[in-house]
Amino acid sequence: MEPQTAETSPPAPQETPPLRSNWLDWLLGALRHEPTHALTLFYIGTSALGLWASYWFFRSFGIPVMDYMDPSDYITAGLRDPMYFLMIIAALALTFLLNFKEYARRKGPVYYQQVRNTHWWGRVLMPFPYRPARGNWVSRLLGWGGFSMPTAITFGVVWATMWMTFGYVQNKAEGIRAGGGHVVRITLAHTHDPQPGTARLLGTIGDFVFLYWPEQKRAEAIAVEEVGRIESLATGDNAAKTPAAPATPTPAH
Repeated sequence: MEPQTAETSPPAPQETPPLRSNWLDWLLGALRHEPTHALTLFYIGTSALGLWASYWFFRSFGIPVMDYMDPSDYITAGLRDPMYFLMIIAALALTFLLNFKEYARRKGPVYYQQVRNTHWWGRVLMPFPYRPARGNWVSRLLGWGGFSMPTAITFGVVWATMWMTFGYVQNKAEGIRAGGGHVVRITLAHTHDPQPGTARLLGTIGDFVFLYWPEQKRAEAIAVEEVGRIESLATGDNAAKTPAAPATPTPAH
């Protein structure tokens, strides 16, 4: 008698992992496994925003700041003003709200109607009942359906942040020219008396200090080794009441 062998069932087919639907799914998956990459990306984005802001701010005073910068200044340009972080957050929130209707529509009519009927903000973001996507004349003529939602969000974040920053630094420059800003009194190295009048401190980088003299309406860059002392004054009114000691004019660079 032949020995009986146990019947073996064929192995169950393994489920293939779903394909990534778009580049954002891939990016989120990579950040989930390596969260330190998120900090690196955020730091790079902040530095790029700082370079953009520095260029337009100093350009308002006729200073080609990029010519004065060292490579180390490029990676720290975005850390000098915390307003840049708020601009990124505001732009991200704005573009998410503008694209939430498309996100809910792609989730399906059940999710769309549920959010719209149960939340007051759903009726604000989605004022009309669910309707399937319809091709517009651009897609019919060119065969292009437009940006995907993640791409539109990213484009909106970059675009809005750039021009919000541009408006912010332009307003800041106008305020300095109108008498605002950080009022300072400068004493050069190897001298005892401060320079006549007061200046506005525009900013500093590794090797240079940038000043604006409102009386002469003149901006300049002074090498760090040429600056002996920077005295910070409380307000422009106090600075105007303080007598200025005679000294030689500040050399321009």
